[in-house]
Amino acid sequence: MSKITKLFLGLLISLAVFYGCENSLIDESFSNDIDLLLLSKGLTKDDVIDITSRVSSGNAISREAKCINHCGRFKFSLVKIGGRVNHFGYDITQTPPMPIPFKQNVSGVSIWISEYPVTKYFGLETDETGFWKAWILKRRGVDIGLSFIYEKEGWITTKSNVITITDEDNLDIAIQFIDPLYYNLGVKPMVEGMLLELTGQTIPLMNAIVATVGKSWASMHDVRLPHGDPGAIATINGEYYLPGIIGPVYFNDQVQPDPELVCTSVDGGVAFINQPLGTYMLSALKPDVAYEIVTFEVSQEDINNGVVLYIASPPDSIQGDNDSEPGQW
Repeated sequence: MSKITKLFLGLLISLAVFYGCENSLIDESFSNDIDLLLLSKGLTKDDVIDITSRVSSGNAISREAKCINHCGRFKFSLVKIGGRVNHFGYDITQTPPMPIPFKQNVSGVSIWISEYPVTKYFGLETDETGFWKAWILKRRGVDIGLSFIYEKEGWITTKSNVITITDEDNLDIAIQFIDPLYYNLGVKPMVEGMLLELTGQTIPLMNAIVATVGKSWASMHDVRLPHGDPGAIATINGEYYLPGIIGPVYFNDQVQPDPELVCTSVDGGVAFINQPLGTYMLSALKPDVAYEIVTFEVSQEDINNGVVLYIASPPDSIQGDNDSEPGQW
């Protein structure tokens, strides 16, 4: 697609995001790597005309990028976002199965934004190290919420919670991308067996929301383990449970779902299974600890796109203000 065509499409739908490569704001070559994403939140047609008139030539993009961030002249912020896709689970090809190393990532994962489905076609994916980066051009002072979808052939399509994008760079986004063999041959039959035992009915695992109730420092970019805050009770939409939804199901210290648990373990993991379409806000309760709220959108479009897992990974999960060391109360 030519630059002229992209700019024309931008005028039609009002853009809010530019996708670029790893160049810094002061690198003039940034202009040669930039690509338009067709996003619209917070911008008017006049805004788009103003932007596109400024970036219609190559070097102008880089000059305007520097001014947007450093001169304070304009009403837009250029924000760098990125993160890692963590290879999560157990290697079941070994006997006995062994945990996949925490630092192991997944390359070649396509990433796009649920709120703007056209981003599926812009080729953003993890590099050979399992990391990715992008640029977002947004209205200054107006936060936007984005849900990232991660997909790779043969893997389990996963959607993040709604992550707030501010005017500050954020390279700490992460997702726990479950090993497909571990999910299909381990987790799925284990959960369905658990559901049969609990209900006496054969209930297929259709989807699951999974979050980590974590310490204040918890992050997939932090090698201190475990991340979880033990002894917390998860809530969903302000309740301990919702009719028609199975859960909360807590993960034990071996990172396995355990229906016997009544609160979080040192792992901090918690799941809600087979959510109907809707908006779900997860948080937690524990004496003297305040937790953030994470929001998931479960939509018909997700079903159409093959989304199975909804995962909030630290540091964008149910973070608390408990700063105790790993494994401590």
